[in-house]
Amino acid sequence: MDTNIMEKKEVKQHHQSESITFRLDSTILNKLHREAQQKDISVNTLVSHIIRGHIDWHSNAAKAGFVTVRRGLVSNLVNRLPEKEISSIAEDIAKNETKDFVMLLRNEYNIESALDVIETWIKISGYPYRHEVNYTRHSYVIQHDMGKNWSLYLTELFRNLFEEFGLKRVEFDLTHNSLDFIVDTER
Repeated sequence: MDTNIMEKKEVKQHHQSESITFRLDSTILNKLHREAQQKDISVNTLVSHIIRGHIDWHSNAAKAGFVTVRRGLVSNLVNRLPEKEISSIAEDIAKNETKDFVMLLRNEYNIESALDVIETWIKISGYPYRHEVNYTRHSYVIQHDMGKNWSLYLTELFRNLFEEFGLKRVEFDLTHNSLDFIVDTER
């Protein structure tokens, strides 16, 4: 059994694992060794994270409309918009695109799958974050460093998503560089 420690309140999940052998170009293997050493993890753990990222995100994100753009571009564009326009855009995205996206990535649409997609997106985006779970209460802190309007966009996007699931106990605290939110999944 392989034990993965997730950032979710140090919950341990046990997954059955199997061994497999890959042949890799030595240049790639050397880069994997260096990255694993920098992160103070084994190459096996690093490769598992890479494969999980591919399965959980990269293999379907483009199909669902995600594109890779520079953080500076998004930040610059969003910070030029008035707050009312940002709220309108977030509501439109939440109501017209989120369900299809979550379904494509997780094959189900419920609050658990939506929160899993949010957390995967946070990780893939490279944002430092913390996620703690206490029974049905999820607490997130996302350090995005993209400006107050990005915090507003995420707040409105998540607020609309949580309202769709009928969740009433949601709190947001946004700053210029971060978004903190608590959502209770119990209805």
